[in-house]
Amino acid sequence: MRKILILLVAFPLWAAAQSVGVKDIPAGEDTTIEIKKGKNSDKEYEIVTNEDEIEGEAAPLLKEARANWKKACANWKTEIKDLNKDNQVLSVSCGKMECSTVAMESTCHSKSKYKVKVRVK
Repeated sequence: MRKILILLVAFPLWAAAQSVGVKDIPAGEDTTIEIKKGKNSDKEYEIVTNEDEIEGEAAPLLKEARANWKKACANWKTEIKDLNKDNQVLSVSCGKMECSTVAMESTCHSKSKYKVKVRVK
């Protein structure tokens, strides 16, 4: 009986410890108070996939055109990685190179893809 009496007296004190009170916050300006319980299920980041067109400079020989595309691909990757703040870039790919010859000049191009982690909140 004594244990039950102690539990009845202590239970309201324990339940009050689970509550939250807010006092003495000036409300003269816009004030927002947010109290959440449990895990935050809102996503802070979103993964975005995008494409770019990479084209190397035209050259009279196909071998040179391929080398120019490889150079353009390397420059594009470097530019993307230089803009990478807070480790946002997840993957970078220059794609499959396709070459064509028009009027005695060859050019190579591809569709590059990259994945970026973008902060939503």
